[in-house]
Amino acid sequence: MTQVVLKRNERIDHIQFDGGTLCLDFVNTVHDRKKKPVPDYLHHIIDLVAWAGKIGLVDKKSETLLNRSIPGNLKKSDQFFTYALSLRELLYDMFFTISQGNATRNADLEKFNAYIADHFSFINLKAKQGEYRAGWNLPNDSLQRITAPVVKDAYELLLGNRLDRVKECSNCGWLFLDTTKNGKRRWCSMKSCGSNIKALEWYYRQKETKQVSHAS
Repeated sequence: MTQVVLKRNERIDHIQFDGGTLCLDFVNTVHDRKKKPVPDYLHHIIDLVAWAGKIGLVDKKSETLLNRSIPGNLKKSDQFFTYALSLRELLYDMFFTISQGNATRNADLEKFNAYIADHFSFINLKAKQGEYRAGWNLPNDSLQRITAPVVKDAYELLLGNRLDRVKECSNCGWLFLDTTKNGKRRWCSMKSCGSNIKALEWYYRQKETKQVSHAS
């Protein structure tokens, strides 16, 4: 039997983490939400594992172990990839709605509750030097090690007091958590989208000034 070899999308090496929180960084695994069709960084399961490694959800050892287990479980891996992308798009719908000042739909909350049920049974608490933190009782080769922290992060964001800081980048449509003091951040990143918009604004101001001067 010929072994299927999947090649990861090298653009993942250059993906930025400007969401301000894990679940929004997962939502932002597309290049531009305002383009149709949306250009995706994640083409198959290998890309999802590579993203998890880059953002630090799995270490190099676990990433290698996951990649080795995929060729022998392609059907199961493909099913999980579809499951993970469905989670991503659900989170986008929920937090985009919130970024527009509206409440998440009950139907979306019901779907998200199903993801909570799938993952939270694996949470366990660990204590170290008098401090408690949540861990995951999942095998090292379980793909749920990728989605479990994302679900937990979204759960905590929804229950927290920062939902008014969830915003949409006016340039690329990425979602981000505005952590600035004045809460007036407009873009996912000043370095990329912010500079692009400012350049366009400058261009149109100059164009308008020339039109006014010519008219007078």
